[in-house]
Formats: sequence, structure tokens, C-alpha cells
Amino acid sequence: MESVANIIQKHSIVVINEALKRGFTQLPNYILKDKKLSFGARLSYAVLLSYSWQKDSCFPGQDRMAVDLGTSSKSLRGYLNELKDGGYISWTRTGLNKPNTYYILDYQPLKFEADRKP
Repeated sequence: MESVANIIQKHSIVVINEALKRGFTQLPNYILKDKKLSFGARLSYAVLLSYSWQKDSCFPGQDRMAVDLGTSSKSLRGYLNELKDGGYISWTRTGLNKPNTYYILDYQPLKFEADRKP
């Protein structure tokens, strides 16, 4: 294995943490900075993105999402409703005891930018 000193000499950024090498999720700034959304809703959006970027679509169960976020299913439902009310996501029910299909909507950030003061 190559020494850290040799790696640093060859590269300007070195990722030592193996978890970071396995991927990450980008969060759009309009979600990150939307003060109408709670912190939990913003993280819930990030979790949905992390699932969807794996296979271009997502239908995780709410129990799984709640565990991933470290929150209760009831709290997660509130966060998802915030995102739905904000026009960021939608979902369809697929049946009793089956996970919903979630849609990350084509949000128009220009509307968000127009609401900002210069």
C-alpha cells in the first residue's frame, strides 16, 4: 500500500475516509436554503435523492426511511408532507402494506429565486 505522504505529493485532495469514497448525496441549494422547510424535511429530501440516484426511481418504505434518518415514522410522514406541500415531491400509493412510489418533482428554482430580495 502506498504511503499517505506519497499520495499527498501526487494529489491536492486526499480522501482517507472510506465511507466518503462510497458515495454521497448532493442537496439542491433551493432545498437547503428554503426556510419554510424544517431540518427534517430537508434531510428527508436528501434521503429520497440518495435512493433514487441508485436506480433512477425510488419506492422505499417509510419505516426504512425513518430508520435511515434516525426518526420515527410519524415524524417522517410530517416531513414528507412538508415536501409535498412545498411542491418538491409527490407520491402514489401502491396498495395496503406496500411502499409508496415517490416522485421528485421538476421544481422550478426560478420561482424560488424571484422570491429572494436582491
